[in-house]
Amino acid sequence: MPYIIIIIGFVFLLYAISRLMKQSHSAKINKIFRYGFAVILGLLAYFFLIMAKNIPIGAILGILSFFSAQGGLWKILMNNSDGAGNNKKETSVNHKNAMTREEALEILGLSGHPSKSEIKEAHHKMMLKLHPDQGGSDYFASKLNQARDMLI
Repeated sequence: MPYIIIIIGFVFLLYAISRLMKQSHSAKINKIFRYGFAVILGLLAYFFLIMAKNIPIGAILGILSFFSAQGGLWKILMNNSDGAGNNKKETSVNHKNAMTREEALEILGLSGHPSKSEIKEAHHKMMLKLHPDQGGSDYFASKLNQARDMLI
């Protein structure tokens, strides 16, 4: 019975850590969580294998420890922790394709240090031409929005 309570506690801890890692956009923090939890799972595996003589639970914890250190455990948990998993690709694409200030200025047809009203006016003017409802594409409209958000 105490083993079941310990396992339930660690499943809850695993879920809580996966939620924290999902909210964190820092690779360094995610790495610390990943390796820290791998060490904890490894120590638990050692305890169950040596002290409690419970080989199946120790083996499962050892495998989870290995997958935690490799990152596979967290990929599985973070992909399924929001239910649908619809926003994962969109978020990763936005981080990979982060635009620079110069690119944002070029997209909106601006230069120098435009004011907030100039940025909004240029965005509005370009959006009238490139909006998907006016025959433009979703891609260009999203780039315009990204450029505006970056500059404002």
